[in-house]
Amino acid sequence: MIIACLCLFLLPLQIIKKLPQQQNESESTSETETVQACEPIFIRVEGLAEPLPLEDYIIGVVQAEMPSTFHLEAFKAQAIAARTFAIKTTNFGAEEIKPTTSHQAFIASSERTPSPTIVQAITETASQVLTYNNDLITAMFFSTSNGMTESAEGYSGNEIPYLIITESLGDTISPKFNQKKSFTLKEWNDAFGFTWTDEHFDALTLLPNESQRIQTMKTKQHEWTGREIRDILGLPSTDFEIDASNPNLITVSTKGFGHGVGMSQYGADAMARDGSKAEDILKHYYPNTEIKNFQSIQTACLKP
Repeated sequence: MIIACLCLFLLPLQIIKKLPQQQNESESTSETETVQACEPIFIRVEGLAEPLPLEDYIIGVVQAEMPSTFHLEAFKAQAIAARTFAIKTTNFGAEEIKPTTSHQAFIASSERTPSPTIVQAITETASQVLTYNNDLITAMFFSTSNGMTESAEGYSGNEIPYLIITESLGDTISPKFNQKKSFTLKEWNDAFGFTWTDEHFDALTLLPNESQRIQTMKTKQHEWTGREIRDILGLPSTDFEIDASNPNLITVSTKGFGHGVGMSQYGADAMARDGSKAEDILKHYYPNTEIKNFQSIQTACLKP
């Protein structure tokens, strides 16, 4: 999914006899000297020469991450999640962010024509981020679930209290919900780097976790995690089944698209179409988090 501690500037205490009017003037001057302006955040995108204003960057992310037909409230939820991810990943603009799904997808201003609904979503959520215990959250999101999200613990082994398994029943609307991918025996062997025999296929075992994604795949003298199999075979999801009844054409059926942790984008759109607001969507996918303006937690924003 880097908040510095709030620095309070303390003036040295001195015991000096002054008239009341002089004390007020001194205190007023001291307060003015300790107030710092809140600088706007600019996002440095890898490959771009110039940094972008935060909200302009978020427009490019939302258009890249969601289909233009999505509901306004889904766009708003995505904008808040993407803004949170960007600020945390870049440490409030201090570091670069990748314009790919290794961080989050992005379309440059010269290549995009955002819909009025996307622009409205960014405008109406400007500065809003997700927090947990007053820290920016790791706002992971993905395309399509298998009917429930994956937990951070199930994905990486690291427990994060707001990235837990939750239902996401509306994802069946996604064109990516059910997919199949077939391999010739040669392609299968090449992918795994050894020759599979009938014994290997007979011994093949898939062990799912609580979210029904494959935690472990085993066969004779070999074992992999579900994430490793996803990478080896180029699968869209770790919820998969393998049909090797035809030894010359192995078919893998998958449910969902993406790592499965955090907010499902198609699930968010389904919730929005059922009447949920962006806040409801975010509370569903990131339970026990709060929506705040980033200025309220940014160290540089010390207000009088």
